[in-house]
Amino acid sequence: MDRTANVRYLYDGTFDGLLCCVYESVYSREVPADICAQAQAQPCLMEDRWIETDAGRAQCVYRSIPKKICREAAELVRDVFCSCARDREWLILRFLLMGYRLGQQAYFMRGHAWVSPLFDAQRHLKNEAHLLLGFVRFSESGGVLTAQITPKNFVLPYIAGHFCRRLGVQPFLIWDKTHGAAFLREGGRARLFALDALELPAPDAPEAQFRALWRRFYDTIAIAQRENPACRRTHCPMRYWENMTEFAPDAPAQPALEDAAQAALEDAAQAALEEIAQPAPACARREA
Repeated sequence: MDRTANVRYLYDGTFDGLLCCVYESVYSREVPADICAQAQAQPCLMEDRWIETDAGRAQCVYRSIPKKICREAAELVRDVFCSCARDREWLILRFLLMGYRLGQQAYFMRGHAWVSPLFDAQRHLKNEAHLLLGFVRFSESGGVLTAQITPKNFVLPYIAGHFCRRLGVQPFLIWDKTHGAAFLREGGRARLFALDALELPAPDAPEAQFRALWRRFYDTIAIAQRENPACRRTHCPMRYWENMTEFAPDAPAQPALEDAAQAALEDAAQAALEEIAQPAPACARREA
């Protein structure tokens, strides 16, 4: 049985750094009282021990997870690290020590107090990633589509692939304000990098027109008699609204832009009505 030590492991906040903490715990045969990223560490009465990040040790630990537990456990550990779960480092260490003793059985003990919190964290992460696939709003600036998100979990690596496939060769950037990171796709290349602050220029006339048109569309398709704010908050939580064009405060009055947006909307509606009014082709009538 590993001894519990009155020590707190400090690491650099990276996934490899956390795996090195697991390596230290396993090979020193001690269970630390806490694990914390150095940037978030608060003064305490425990002894602090700095764990250096070593890529070789990190890979050794990560390769051992599918071998000694199962492949799904390695994915679970990575997902929990990207989640916003409280004491996520401690949850991961405790699960891995349990898995190294019990093997694959540990992964399927979903009701166990040491396993259940990890699946809750993974579910919360993936649910938020799914929601953001529909809630991300892009604006054009200098030929590049840009978007800002403020998620609780670090979902940027989970949603980036969707937008790479969806937008094709169009350059775009998604900035995660919460975690100080950004994903950039440009010239067929993609990279994820740290970005603490980003200041975008004010929208030009075409962008402001598109924003006004989108807000007008959103208001137009609403059915006032069926308005249900509680239901809307359930399907679209308010914490996402600050980054969504349809919920953003209206820009200063610009009659020309509003008139253009209204004209475009009326043209689209007229085109739809004309298409509906067109008679069916002769072949379609014969089949009918």
